[in-house]
Amino acid sequence: MVLAVYRIIVGLLFWLSFPILLGVVLITGRHRRGLNERLGLYTPTARTPGTTGRLWIHAASIGEVRAAGVFIDHLRPGLESWDFVVTTMTIHGRDFARRHLGRDIACYLAPLDVPFVAGRVARRIAPDCYVCLETELWPILISVFKRQGAGAALINGRLSDKSFASYCRYKFFFGNVLKKFNLIAAITGEDRKRFIEVGAEPRAVTVTGNIKHDFTPPADRDGTRHKWRQTLGITAAADVIIAGSTHAPEEELLLPVYSEMTAGADQLWLIAPRHLDRLDSIQALLDRTGLSYDLLSSLKQGKIRTGTLILVDTFGDLTELFSIATLVFVGGTLAPCGGHNVMEVASWDKVVLFGPHINDFKASAAILEKSGAGFNVATIDEMKTTMESLLQDRDHLAVLQQRAGEAAAAQQGAGKRQAELVLGLIRGAA
Repeated sequence: MVLAVYRIIVGLLFWLSFPILLGVVLITGRHRRGLNERLGLYTPTARTPGTTGRLWIHAASIGEVRAAGVFIDHLRPGLESWDFVVTTMTIHGRDFARRHLGRDIACYLAPLDVPFVAGRVARRIAPDCYVCLETELWPILISVFKRQGAGAALINGRLSDKSFASYCRYKFFFGNVLKKFNLIAAITGEDRKRFIEVGAEPRAVTVTGNIKHDFTPPADRDGTRHKWRQTLGITAAADVIIAGSTHAPEEELLLPVYSEMTAGADQLWLIAPRHLDRLDSIQALLDRTGLSYDLLSSLKQGKIRTGTLILVDTFGDLTELFSIATLVFVGGTLAPCGGHNVMEVASWDKVVLFGPHINDFKASAAILEKSGAGFNVATIDEMKTTMESLLQDRDHLAVLQQRAGEAAAAQQGAGKRQAELVLGLIRGAA
C-alpha cells in the first residue's frame, strides 16, 4: 500500500510537471545529453543465441563501475550462458563502463524511477536478476522487478550516519523497499544492524566486506608509473603529493600548504576535484591567487609541464595517478562530506592522510590507522606537519608504504563472497 501511494504521488508530480521540465532542458541544454536513456527511449540489446538468463547490475558512477567489473569477473564462471546489462547514474560512469567493461556488456544510463519509464525499461531488459551496487534504492523499479518474478540483491550495502538517520525517520517507507530484496550483502556488522533496524529481513542480510577493497593495481605497476612520470615530466627524485577527490573548500585550504611545501623543494602537487563541474570555480580560485598550473588534459595531449601544480580535469585517471604518489590526501574529509575510498590508495602501497570527516569509510580508515599507514589529521596545519614529518624520514616512510599495501591486501575477497551469494540466489530460483 505504501509503495502504491508513492507510485501515484510520484507519477502525478512528475508527469504534470514534465512539459515544464522538458522545456527547461531544451532551452538551457542541461541534462540534454542522455535524456532519451533517462526516459527509457532506447531498445536494449537483444539476447544472444544460447543465452539462458540476464543479470542487470546498477552502479552509480566510476567507482561503482570498477567494482561491478570485479563482481562480473567472479560471476562469469558460474553464469557462462547469461548476459549482463549495466546501468549507471552518471554519463561519465556509463562512458567509463563502455570503455572498461567487456564489449559483450550493454551499458546504459539508469532510467528515471517514475511510472511508465521504469516499467517500460524493466520489461524491455527483462532481467532474471537485478543487482544494485551500494545503497541506491529505486522503489518503483524494484517493485516492477518483483512483479516480474526477478530476483533482487543489494550488494556492498552500507548506511552512513546521515542515510541511516533519514531511513529511520521514514522507516515505514524504506522498510517496505528493503523487504523486496532477496539478499543484502552489507559491508560491516554495523551496516547489517542498521539495515535490519530500518526494516530489512534479518535472514536476508549478510556481512561480506567491501568489494571496493578488491581493487588490484595493474600487474605492470612499473609500466604505469613510467607512463605517468613521462606524461607529467617528473624526475625520479621528485616527490608527488596528490589531493584526491577534493570538495569545497578543501582546494582553498590546500593552496597555502602547497605554496609553503614546494618552496625550495623538488615537489609536484596534483589536485583532483571529486566533481568536475567545479572546475571553473577552482580555476578562478587559482587565477585569483596568482598560482600557475597545468591541466592534466593538456599534458596528456603532449603539452610540456610548466609548473609544480597540476589540476586533474579528466575522468578515470586518478586511480592510476596514485601509482606515482609519495603521499596522498583523500578529500571530502576536511570538508564534512564523508570521505572516499582510502583502501584504493593504500593498495598502491601509499600512505594515506584524511581529515576527521571520514564517516563513510571509517572502518577502512581505522584499519589503516592501526597499521600505521593512515593518518587522521584534524586540521590543514596538522596535515602539513604530518606530511613534512613523513618526508623527513624516508626509511620509516618506506616501512609505512609496505604496511599500507599489506593492510589493503588483507581486506580483499568481498567480491567473491558477494558473487557467491548472488549465484546462490539465482540457482535457488532456477
